[in-house]
Amino acid sequence: MSNSSIFVALLSISVGWAQSKKEVKKYDIVSTTETIVEVVDGKEVTRNDSYKKFDKDGNVIEEVKYDNYGKVEERIVRIFDKFDNKTQEITFDATNHQLKREVYKYNELGEKVEESEFNSKNQLVSRAVFVTDRRGLKSEKKTYDSKGKLIQTKKYRYDD
Repeated sequence: MSNSSIFVALLSISVGWAQSKKEVKKYDIVSTTETIVEVVDGKEVTRNDSYKKFDKDGNVIEEVKYDNYGKVEERIVRIFDKFDNKTQEITFDATNHQLKREVYKYNELGEKVEESEFNSKNQLVSRAVFVTDRRGLKSEKKTYDSKGKLIQTKKYRYDD
C-alpha cells in the first residue's frame, strides 16, 4: 500500500468522526464519507463505511451505514426544528422501506419532554415521558407501551 493510499484512507475516515458541529458550520461542510481500505488476498479493497449529510447548522440530517461489503445497510433521516432540536428520526432499510420512526417533543425551554417510537407501519410501539425537577434537571423517564400501560420508570439522581 503506498503512502498516498494510506493518507487518503486515514483522511477519509478521520473527516467523519473528527468534525464537531462547530467545525461543520465553520467550514461549511456539506457531507462526509468514511471509507475503509483493507488488504484482502494481497490487494487493496476500498469500501464505504458511512456517509453523513449536514444542514447549515451542523446537524446530521442524513446518515447512511454500509455493511462489510460496502452495500447500504440502513439510512437514517433526521428532522430538526428552528431551535436545533431533533423532532424526528426515521430509519430505512437497504431497499428504502421504513423500519421505524421516532418523534421527539420539547417544552418552551427546549428540554425534551416526550419521545415516541413507531414501527414500519407507523403504529405506536412505545412512548416515553420525561419529568424534570425544580432545577430543570431530568428526574424521571416513564416509558409506556402502545396501549398506554406504564412498563418502566427510570429515575435520575444527581450528586451535588
